[in-house]
Amino acid sequence: MVELWDIYDMNKKKIGKTVERNVYQFKKGEYHIVVTGIIMNSKKEILISKRAKHKKFGLMWECSGGSILAGETSLEGIIRELKEELGIEFSKREAIFLKEIRRDKIPPDFKDLWLFRRNIDLENITFLDGEAIDAKWVTMREFIRMYENKQIVPTVDFGIEEYHKAIQLKPIESYNYIGNIVQVKVDRPRGSMHPKHGFSYPVNYGFVPNTISGDGEELDCYILGIDKAIEDFEGKCIAVIHRTNDEDDKLIVVPEGKNYTDEEIRILTNFQEQYFESEIIR
Repeated sequence: MVELWDIYDMNKKKIGKTVERNVYQFKKGEYHIVVTGIIMNSKKEILISKRAKHKKFGLMWECSGGSILAGETSLEGIIRELKEELGIEFSKREAIFLKEIRRDKIPPDFKDLWLFRRNIDLENITFLDGEAIDAKWVTMREFIRMYENKQIVPTVDFGIEEYHKAIQLKPIESYNYIGNIVQVKVDRPRGSMHPKHGFSYPVNYGFVPNTISGDGEELDCYILGIDKAIEDFEGKCIAVIHRTNDEDDKLIVVPEGKNYTDEEIRILTNFQEQYFESEIIR
């Protein structure tokens, strides 16, 4: 079965090229994206899986993952990989972005690590695609010992630093607004100019008073579906733009009864979101 990849530049932006895995020869400055899922239980143990014998690094242990496919986002890719390899289905809201690594190897890639917290009974794990043959929970001490004994895939890119960061990461509070009615104060109405960067706002943009976002400021909102400048708005949050390289998530707020696809949200917010890496969460 042919596997297709999107190609990205060194800024992790798509360049509009789709290629076939193991066939395309990467040019300088071109990358694809691979993903790894760090699954942690309430005991702070890590779920690892054993690679099938026919795979590269066969019979070694790893945190599951793989390459994202053409048309997928990083988060969509890791959710698919975990379902295919372990039979575990996660939602986007369970995922917390942990780390990005740029690797100038062959083929060159960006590696995204995603954290998922859940207690999983090993008896409920199924190896649907045959890429993994076993799974177990290990403490971080056991994980390090296995790595030192060359039982862990050497390209794992997960160690004590990432483990401590994973423990400290908190659930993403902005997701709690999805599906709820919110009151928005508009401080940058449609047609106004950004005070620093000079671009124009094609949609109304504001914040939810008395909230705190990841950057310490009030939680920002894009208001879609209103074709004039406004000062205040009450509407439904249908999604969150979760920035993976910035701590400032954005709510997508619309009039009751309206809806927008992920692609429509991307287009309408691109005037500002083009400068960030993000996932749309519903």
